[in-house]
This record gives sequence, structure tokens and C-alpha cells, in this order.
Amino acid sequence: MPKFLLLLFSALFLLGCEEDKTTVLRETPETPKTEVNNLAQPEVKYEAASVSESQKDALVKGNNEFAFDLYKCFADPSKPVFFSPYSVSSAMGMLTLGARGETENELKKVLRFQDGGAQLGSEFKELRESIVSSNEKFTMTDANSLWLNVGFKMLESYGNAVKEFFGGQAETINFADNKAAAKKINSWIEDHTRKLIKDMIQPDALGPSTRLVLVNAVSFLAKWQVEFEEGGTRSLNCQDCQGRTAKADLMRQESYLSVADLEGVKAVELDYLGAKYSFLALMPDDPAAFPAFVKGLDSGVVEKYTKALASEDVILLFPKFDTEYSQSLTDIFKKMGLSLSFTDSADFSGISKEGLCVSDVIHKAKIKVYESGTEAAAATAGMGTGTR
Repeated sequence: MPKFLLLLFSALFLLGCEEDKTTVLRETPETPKTEVNNLAQPEVKYEAASVSESQKDALVKGNNEFAFDLYKCFADPSKPVFFSPYSVSSAMGMLTLGARGETENELKKVLRFQDGGAQLGSEFKELRESIVSSNEKFTMTDANSLWLNVGFKMLESYGNAVKEFFGGQAETINFADNKAAAKKINSWIEDHTRKLIKDMIQPDALGPSTRLVLVNAVSFLAKWQVEFEEGGTRSLNCQDCQGRTAKADLMRQESYLSVADLEGVKAVELDYLGAKYSFLALMPDDPAAFPAFVKGLDSGVVEKYTKALASEDVILLFPKFDTEYSQSLTDIFKKMGLSLSFTDSADFSGISKEGLCVSDVIHKAKIKVYESGTEAAAATAGMGTGTR
């Protein structure tokens, strides 16, 4: 079973596993009732089916590959980059669930989804159930929501599918009052990210033409299996990839850790309490080599360093940091080959009989790494507008 890439920060990776089985709902077309964007599409209902091991593995593998595709499109070696590929995939997975024809095919290709419709939703349901947890050791949450404009008619089958597969609840809102709408959605996001993600959606991103907003929010809180020394953190001079020197707070611990030194790159894996998740950090010996290293990063490279890890008694100096990253993904998605979704030719007739297209996709993430553990959160929102 491949490891699942949940969060990504520059060359730092948070990994987790997925397991178990579930039942799914398979879609069965009914008689077409209307035309959307000049395409007659059937509404669907759903029947139970099963998810195979290969399908589960494919979703995890595809999400990891998508993570690096996305990372390379906006990774700037001179700036910290932090995002949750899982959050982006979840929000876009809800969108893909309602896409049809070439619009669906494009989404699947860019997002690295092998399946679509109910099968894709079922795989996400299983993945959600395997990673969401809350106990004394760690907390991982995943929440989804649909915000519908007053008067917008969403297909009942789509609303039921989002609720079944993604746990998403739909709520009606007046987007013409964009300030109040942004405040309400942002409040929901704060509540589902441990108050880490604030003011994500700006009022000017919403308006009378907005038909719906799809939102995913995730949060993570965990303690290190071996905590860094209390009082051991020191401010030291460090060099970045452009040769600039700056002060950085470095935490210290001496213990047996999984480490590797391979091809001029050092790797260390820090387990969280409970060992379900870990933090994999990769660092080139030569700071100037970082841009080239980033360019070549993919899931295969990460797997290579993971396999090379071995337990050693080491003294580790590790950065203590608190960083936030926000980015519109619209231009990046277009660069990656996603074009139809943002045009009047988009076919989201699985969501509504009304014409829809995506106006913007935004993502915001925050991470805190400190002596006792890690706290992180991210949210992704996709805005849909009417095409007629």
C-alpha cells in the first residue's frame, strides 16, 4: 500500500497510510430531462458496489503524483511553499463528481484520477475514513461543504452523493450580499481548521453571478514520538539557496532516528506519536543545488529516499517555524491543461441543469512546527458562476 502525501512544504513531506475496505455507490443513468450547455445529460442515482485494492492504491498514487505536478508549477526556491494536495484533490474531487463529458476527462487527467463519478467518490470516502482520527495522540479532521446561491437549483442526486462520499452539507446563501457571504463561509473554514485559516475568501471573489462554492477544510495536530529538547532551541545563522545568510530558530534532539545520506541529499523521518503519520524532510548538502533538486522531485524520488532510511543515533538540528501560504490555483490549473472548466463550454450537468463554470479555485494553508509537535491546516474553495 503506497504512503499518502497529505501536506507538502518546500522539500518537507507529511505522509500517512490508508487501509480497510468500504462499499460504494455505482451510478445508474435515468432518462435525460434537459439540455445543459447544448449537451443532453442524464441525472443519476446510485447503487452499492465495492472498491478494489488496486483502485485504492491508484487514488493514493495519483494524488501523490498530482501533488508534485502542482508543486512544480508554483514552487519558488526563494520562498516557502506550503499546501495540502489532499485538500485540493478533495475539493476538485467534489467538482469532478458533477462533471460530464470532456470536462470530466480533463479534470481526471490533470488531477490524476483514474475513475470518475460514484466510483471516484467511493474511493475518497474510504480514504477519508482511514485518515480522519481524533484521540489523545493526534487529531486529523476533514470537512466539506456546499454553499448554494439563493434560487440556485442543485440536482438532488449530486447533493446526496456529496453528502455520502465527502460528508458535505449544503447551505443556501445570498452571494449578492458578498461581504456577509464571505464572512459566513470564512467562519465555517475557521471552525474546521482549528482557527488557523482566516479570511480566506475575499468578498470581491463573490457576487450575484456566483452560483455555488465548494469548500474543503483539513486540520492536523500531533506530537512528536520523540520531542525536541525543552530549552534546546537556538537562533543560528543559516544559508538559503541564493547564498543569503539569515537567522533561524533550530530545535535540537539526540536520539535514534530514521536517516539517510544519498546522492548529496540528507533525509530524516520524524514519527508522530502513534506512528500513523510521519514528517519526511529532505535537504541537499549544497544550498545552491536546491532549485535543481526541486525540479526533479516526484513520488519516485521520495520513495527512493524513504527506502534508504536506516535507524542511527544522531544529533538533529531542525527548524522551528510558523508559515502561511495562499494562492489562487486558476492560472496554475490552466497551465496544467485544465481549460474547459473555466469556460462557458464547461459541462457540470451532474451538479445542476443550469449552466456552470469555475470562476476561481483558491487555496490557503498554515503550518506550525515546534518542539512538541506540529499543527497544520488547509482549505480549498472552488467558485462556480452561471454561464447563462
